[in-house]
Amino acid sequence: MKSHTASLAALVGVVLIGMTGFGVFLPIFPFLSLELGASPSATTIAMGAYSLGQLIASPFWGRLSDRVGRKPILIAGLLGGVASYLWIARASSVEELGAARLFGGLMAGNVGAAFAAAADLADAKTRARNMGLLGAAVGFGFIAGPGLGASLIGDAPSRADFANVCMASAALAALAAFAALMLFRETHVAKAAPAGSPAPQRWRLLASRPSLARFAMVMLLMIAAQAMMETTFGLWADARLAWGPREVGWTLAGLGAGAVLLQGGGAGAASRMLGEPLTLLIGLVLMAAGFGGLAAANEAPTMIAALLALVAGIGLATPALNSLIAAEAGEEERGAVMGLSQSAGAFGRVVGPLAAGPLFEHQGSSAPFVGGALVIVLALFVVNRDQSR
Repeated sequence: MKSHTASLAALVGVVLIGMTGFGVFLPIFPFLSLELGASPSATTIAMGAYSLGQLIASPFWGRLSDRVGRKPILIAGLLGGVASYLWIARASSVEELGAARLFGGLMAGNVGAAFAAAADLADAKTRARNMGLLGAAVGFGFIAGPGLGASLIGDAPSRADFANVCMASAALAALAAFAALMLFRETHVAKAAPAGSPAPQRWRLLASRPSLARFAMVMLLMIAAQAMMETTFGLWADARLAWGPREVGWTLAGLGAGAVLLQGGGAGAASRMLGEPLTLLIGLVLMAAGFGGLAAANEAPTMIAALLALVAGIGLATPALNSLIAAEAGEEERGAVMGLSQSAGAFGRVVGPLAAGPLFEHQGSSAPFVGGALVIVLALFVVNRDQSR
């Protein structure tokens, strides 16, 4: 039990450092893209290129982590992030930004490996807790990261200031890789598959397990809605509130703070009291309310109230959904199943920005938030259909 606790603590630390580096960079990307002369649609497409890479590569990384272990995949993904941030720091066009983000996504096997490792360390009673702790590490990274990025960028950022923020992200990703190498103990001992027993294929898993297929669809819809907000929030804040990257960075840090409070303890307690399916439903309702509130917001207080509802929904729904997905996996296929979950999320992060940019550009600054609310309503329908069977 002590070894499991130490391994989980090391895993949380690695994810925290890595996601802090990702969070440093996130709020400045739309403004960097605009600095290079990109349109809102081109900006969201370039942001979504990372998720396209994840969509392509995540199943491969998940199956590979089942064969060689979680630790090598964690380290490889973080080192890929280092290279991507360094490339972005030197990018001179939105096309180059998109190519660098695509490469970073192709190398991003660390998230699925981290959630698979958390599942390795759990039983039925601790699975939601482990997923919540890992989600809290992600959330805390989105406190420290955007806050650090907001501090580094300044009030009137130059191209050099944007490059410095990218360098900070690269340094944190490198630190996380070093921490994984030195502190994280492998949680999965690969076993040779019996002769004639191929590795589980994602489509076979979906076809044979309807509940897993529905949970994957809910993951896709949830992440698509979040991506619609994340990729246009800076553009919306610039248009509606005349904010810059510093204000956006501090706002995203506040969202991360809410996620930590919920996913670090509240989500696990809610799942134990209410069950994971009901916790997921409540989270989705709060998310829909948050998106609707953002669509109607014209000033900071209304925006803050909407964001509070949104972060509460995300904080409850995400660990519950990850736990339900992990429960569908056998011991020797957790990497594949969590890689499938990551693929669904990555697909959501591809289609969300593809829709959000044109909606923002042609239908108005609030249109992506209206679209996000409708997507979450669809996710509620899918969950209710699963519960009625």
